[in-house]
Amino acid sequence: MKLKSLYLNLTLALVSSATIIGCSSGSKPATQNTSTLQMTLQPIASNQINNTKQVTKALTTTTLANAICQDSNCTWSNSANQNITQGETEAAYCTGTNTTYGGTGYALGSAAYGMTLPTGIAATKTGYGNTDVILELFNTPYANITKDMLQNYYNMGYTVVWVSPPQYSAYVPYSGNFASDNIPAWYGAYQPIDFGQIGNTENPLSYGTADDLATLVTNAHDVGLQLIVDVAIHQFAQPGAQSGVASSTATNYYDVYSGETYNYNNGNVSEALSQFWWPQTKVSGYIPFGTTATTCASFADNTSGLIALWGNNPAAGNSTSEWTSDFSATEGWFNAVLPAASNSSSGWSGSASCGTQSIFDGYAAWLMGYENGSGSKSAAASATTGFNIDGFRIDDVSGQNPTFFNTWFSDTSAYNKSTNIFFGEYPTSNANDYNSYTAIKTASGNNASGNTMKMLNFPLLAGLNGAFAYGASLQASLTSMISSSNAYQSSTNGTLSGVNAINLVMDQDTVPDSFSSRAMCPWTGTNKFQMNYYNAPLAYGVILAMEAGTPYVFADLQAQANEGVNSAGVMTSGLGNGSVSYWNENEVIAGVYFHNQALGQTMTWATVNATDADNVAALTRGTNYLFVVNKAATDYEATDTSTTMTSGCYIDLMSHQIINISGGEINQLIVPAQSVMYFVPYSGTVPNTAGFTCS
Repeated sequence: MKLKSLYLNLTLALVSSATIIGCSSGSKPATQNTSTLQMTLQPIASNQINNTKQVTKALTTTTLANAICQDSNCTWSNSANQNITQGETEAAYCTGTNTTYGGTGYALGSAAYGMTLPTGIAATKTGYGNTDVILELFNTPYANITKDMLQNYYNMGYTVVWVSPPQYSAYVPYSGNFASDNIPAWYGAYQPIDFGQIGNTENPLSYGTADDLATLVTNAHDVGLQLIVDVAIHQFAQPGAQSGVASSTATNYYDVYSGETYNYNNGNVSEALSQFWWPQTKVSGYIPFGTTATTCASFADNTSGLIALWGNNPAAGNSTSEWTSDFSATEGWFNAVLPAASNSSSGWSGSASCGTQSIFDGYAAWLMGYENGSGSKSAAASATTGFNIDGFRIDDVSGQNPTFFNTWFSDTSAYNKSTNIFFGEYPTSNANDYNSYTAIKTASGNNASGNTMKMLNFPLLAGLNGAFAYGASLQASLTSMISSSNAYQSSTNGTLSGVNAINLVMDQDTVPDSFSSRAMCPWTGTNKFQMNYYNAPLAYGVILAMEAGTPYVFADLQAQANEGVNSAGVMTSGLGNGSVSYWNENEVIAGVYFHNQALGQTMTWATVNATDADNVAALTRGTNYLFVVNKAATDYEATDTSTTMTSGCYIDLMSHQIINISGGEINQLIVPAQSVMYFVPYSGTVPNTAGFTCS
């Protein structure tokens, strides 16, 4: 069908009010949960666009300046693309002077943040059951997350806050030169030492005490948020390494020796012991879990009444092969103490020893808390009764086998609410690798036995990188890869169902160390999981608009505030290089609103015919929500449309552009370059020149 002309709209505005087209708000209840859309897009000639972001003269044909917007003010300049130095190369953006402390680099302009949603739309949905978006506050000390901050996240529409690992871990010193050290300082938080302790006062990168964690959980619950933590149960800190001391005289458990802290590149592997253990602190009622304190063999062979996890080094004394970069070696390194052989999927199928299972069962139960047995979130969290945490992100889930996890969840089912969320990290572009993990029952026993493990959706991330690449066909890529029920699908790389998918654009492993090189810039070499900084806001738009899966948004508040770690391990202002922040960037703010409003509405891909190239994709959610993404540096005008969306008025949350659907046609639609558009039902006023009303 032919799109209603702009000139028809202008003509109608000049006739009597009796002839004005009236349209009901798109917020009326729909009679169906799906809708279709076909549209043809015509590029707006480049000589009609002023790239300084402000039109300085009247144009004779349809341009951005002619769009119908709330209060006659189109907010074209609030996108990430409009706040990046135009023409800046990725190399220039990533380099700056980021090889030293206080390095400089480019950042998004302030207009990319702090947007105001248009008036005349439904109230923001908040609270569990109405929303499901996860916000990670990576690398943030628990005490720094105030109740006011949590309230703000809730008001923005976030549902779950995810924080960094709480257990006592190694301190990995960082000199300030990423290229030299080759490891970020926060990596120590993923090198556990003792699961019976929360935090470590000797480690400046610990995230807080048990009381800090308990306060954070209680505050999150008070404002209506869920709180989940990272758990790292697939590896331990390198044990027994003591530089300059022969293995025959070194102590056989991990310690922070005088004058020495754990160092990834310490080169003292030849002194590591052939056998070692990690003493674990007892926690009354939790660690060790059950009756294993007296019956478990791996607890019986210890000294001074310690409970400890034991391990053997199969290559003791061999300075060339003793430790790999993952602090593990060949199968059998853990001597059945841990159920996996290495920090990667290796086909290991053995069960965990009773000691390992007991420690990790107790740690999980302690974090979830006894009150979770009755499904309560009202009890205050504490180190004594349990922390009442609402689930886990499991670091490198492939480092443990499914047998361990099924036992883990079964043993701790009395502490596990049916509303808890559990998901694993396994970077791979092949969803078939997830099949054995998505079959894990995460709430077996007394509640929700049908719940299964979710996975961070790295296959989708790799696919989005490909779809947004220069010259790639955007619509063809997205429509083949994402469906209403599948968050990823491929004839060769398998399928990840939406119920098992946590969709991401970046996480701590795909943005470089916040204390060194700028976020969104690659590690040494190439990485198919690194999202180009131009495309990240567009990719966030896709994962927040699509139906299948749960969206997750990454935030590093320290990097955003330009704080970094000095040589003494102290967080200091001005030493960080900053980070592009997206959790509060306009495309994400609007996307979170759109996602929550459209929950439960079926996604249908539109058919878009852009006359120059496949650079634009669109989808509808139910009959009342429309999403458009344009990766091209080209503005488009829709010239023909046909849709079964509910007749009425809709407004784009980003640009505040208003469209009217009547008789199966969209009256006028302008799609700006490198943008996302989220159209939602609108019942406010329109400019007099629009030719329609929306009241």
